Parts: sequence; structure tokens; C-alpha cells
Amino acid sequence: MASGGPTRIISIAVGVVVVGLIALLAAGGRDDADAVTSLLGTRAPEVAGTTLTGERYDIDDHRGSWVLVNFFATWCPGCVNEHPELVELERWGAESGELELVSVVFNDPVDRVEEFFSERGGGWPVLNSPAVPVQFQVAQIPETFLVSPTGQVVLHVEGEVSAPELKRFIEASS
Repeated sequence: MASGGPTRIISIAVGVVVVGLIALLAAGGRDDADAVTSLLGTRAPEVAGTTLTGERYDIDDHRGSWVLVNFFATWCPGCVNEHPELVELERWGAESGELELVSVVFNDPVDRVEEFFSERGGGWPVLNSPAVPVQFQVAQIPETFLVSPTGQVVLHVEGEVSAPELKRFIEASS
């Protein structure tokens, strides 16, 4: 056998395994996206639990209002970037009576989340419930779902939200 033969064979085998894993993950991603898309037009999954301030929250108590369900973490650059948009939406929702927000922590320590909101603003409920992201089939953050006053998921945003776009959507749908 030529010199470097076993190393070459191992390298080729590792390359084949890596290509196979990439193909498997890519196919899995499409299935996940299809599953999340299937939430559109359906009743919102359960969003309930105790907020970081110790209050009880249940999305069903907010029927009759638009509810924005946002999944985030303080370590997520897109989540940090979109936070001012959420603060603007909270203000608009309070003034117009059109929208309420709830955020769900995604794999982040509570003390960091509390510090984040203290520094950056935002007075909406924040849940630390690992079951909620699973029920919404959250694959990446930030991810946001808009729930209509009837409790139906009507919009899914992967990535950062835009306050002006969400306001237009709600106003056009009301």
C-alpha cells in the first residue's frame, strides 16, 4: 500500500459520513419547516405557565386580542436586534388595544433574561417553559407566531420581526 493509504481511506470515509449527515439534516430541516407551516390556520398550541414575575399566564385568557408569541434568548444576536421592535409593538398594542405580547425563553438562564429586560425594556409576560417551544416546533430563534383574536395561528416569522410590517398585517386583518 502506498504511504498515507490508511489516512486517505479514513479521510474519504469521514467525508462520506459528513456529506451523509449534511443531507440528512437538510432533509430534516424541510420536514420541520413543513410541520411549523402546518400550524398556520390551526388553533395555537398551549402557551401557559408562570411568568418570570411569578404571575400565571394562559394565552386562552387573551382571546379577543391579537397575541404575538415570541421565542428568544439573550445569547441570540437576532433576538437582541429585534428587541426594540418588540418594545415598539408593546407600546403600540397598549395604545391601540390591538396587540399583546408574550415571550418564551429558549434555553437561557432566568437571571440573564431578567437582566436583559431590565436593561432593554419590555413589560410583557415572559415564560420559562421548555414545553412551549416544543409544542410550537421551534427550530431556531428568534421565531415569532401571531395568534388572531380567535386563537388561530395566522403568521409565522422566522428571524427578526418588523414592527411596521406586523402593525400593517394586524390592521389589514382586523
